[in-house]
Amino acid sequence: MGKGRKLFVTDIHGEYRGLIELLREMEYDAFSDRLTVGGDLIDRGPDSALVVRYLRTLHRMHPERVTVLTGNHEEMLKWYRADKTNMWLIHGGAEALASFERTFEDEAEGRENLNWLLTLPMVAEDEEYVYTHAGFAPDRPLHEQSRDILWMSEKEFYAYPCDTILQATGGRPVVHGHTPCEFICFDGARLNCDLGSQTYAIRESRALALVDLTGGEYALYNCASTEVTRRTWRKG
Repeated sequence: MGKGRKLFVTDIHGEYRGLIELLREMEYDAFSDRLTVGGDLIDRGPDSALVVRYLRTLHRMHPERVTVLTGNHEEMLKWYRADKTNMWLIHGGAEALASFERTFEDEAEGRENLNWLLTLPMVAEDEEYVYTHAGFAPDRPLHEQSRDILWMSEKEFYAYPCDTILQATGGRPVVHGHTPCEFICFDGARLNCDLGSQTYAIRESRALALVDLTGGEYALYNCASTEVTRRTWRKG
């Protein structure tokens, strides 16, 4: 397997076992590969706290090669902690709270991990790709986006012509998640990598994907069967 790949995973939703299985399957090398996480680390799944702790540790060890973005579920947590709304609790927050209490026996450790989770950036970029949770508004500078983009629907984001997206990004496709799909979707300007871990309507089809942006393949972890398979999203 080649070194120095760009890997992307998004909408993990507390699926720690699946995340670890995918990293193992793809022979992830933290000392050479670049890993970007597209937000929604938490909620619904069984092990939100383990996901947060693992990715925070990975980011602290390899800050130049690990980027973790925020998603709308982290945004709901932020609102909940600021006493703005309790909507987080009915969208997987209750499961996440149980995981935090179960995992972080030390109060200081739990607070440090939550503080890190609540300060993650919304967008990232490199010379080949732009990374967001759900999308972005091409009529505004990339790093001056409203936080509303964390909630951008597929209908809204995909209403923009491909040329409009690529013009705004300097020809770079946008890699994102947020809207669950049955398979990785690429239209030349947008690459949706959310396969519905703990969220897809059909329980047996819920999956988590680790996408190799360099080699054009991805590993898929089925949340129900725990089976790992490999597929191609484009010819490398």
